Parts: sequence; structure tokens; C-alpha cells
Amino acid sequence: MASMMIKVAGEGLVSKAHRNADVGPTSGSSVVYEVQNIPAGVPDEDVIAAFKGFKPADKQYEIDWAALKG
Repeated sequence: MASMMIKVAGEGLVSKAHRNADVGPTSGSSVVYEVQNIPAGVPDEDVIAAFKGFKPADKQYEIDWAALKG
């Protein structure tokens, strides 16, 4: 199982964040999330697409892949 860092910009753009990024709000208007337990073989684009329709709970920055695919 893998994990991936996702950055959501203030204007709504969802993209891959640097793997060493800290989860939570950034110094700007972005928020970094960590998607955990991603099965092997799932492309980054699929993770980003799944996250675009997901609304995480307030101050929940670590998201399980199963919750995204819910």
C-alpha cells in the first residue's frame, strides 16, 4: 500500500504535492492532505480525480483511499 500527498489550492486546484510536504494548511491558502493505503498500480491521476469530488471533515488531513472510493 502506498500513500500520496495532495495539495488543494485556495481556488480549488487539486494537484500532487511534494512527498515531504507536511499535512495541513500551508503558509498560503492551500491545504496538504495525505491519501493513505492506495493499492499498488493505482495511477496518480486516479487519486487526484477521486479527491476532486471528496469533502474531507474539518481538520482531517489524512484520508484513507477506501474513504475516497466510498
